[in-house]
Amino acid sequence: MDKIQIIAQVFGILGFIVIVSSFQFKDNKRFFVFQGLGSLFFFLNFIMIGAVAGAFYNFINFVRGLLFMKNRDKLWKLITVNGLYTACFVFSIFGTKGDVFQTVLSAIPYIALMFMSVCMWKGNAKHIRISQIVYMSPSWIIYNIFNFTLGGIMCETFNIISSIISLVGIKKNNCKE
Repeated sequence: MDKIQIIAQVFGILGFIVIVSSFQFKDNKRFFVFQGLGSLFFFLNFIMIGAVAGAFYNFINFVRGLLFMKNRDKLWKLITVNGLYTACFVFSIFGTKGDVFQTVLSAIPYIALMFMSVCMWKGNAKHIRISQIVYMSPSWIIYNIFNFTLGGIMCETFNIISSIISLVGIKKNNCKE
């Protein structure tokens, strides 16, 4: 690993730490700010390792955090975010210069991000966590493995475990009522 790759991995690990830290906040504003900050670290991580689609998806995650932290229920915010993800995906197709594998690899998180944005916009915690476990994190783990980002792999593994624990807690609380 050269110096740039090491620095890139450091940014990814910082992104992981900030994302994990975001879960300590109860209010949406702080949660989305920290999620956005973690996404900026992942943007730098992906740019430095040459994974352009992942970089720009993470930049849009930052924008999504800013838009969704207040008055999340405005439809224009969801349309804007998903439009930006689509623009990033189209841009990544041109950036791969016909490499079908890279295009498919970029499509996996793109589809998950579109779906997750809808779940986040609706604000149903249970649906967000189920989506995280079933599609969002697995799609990013695949992308992260092929692009080798340790912080990304650790972050998505944490997200799956955290979501499972949260769903168990939700189910446990519903049984007590």
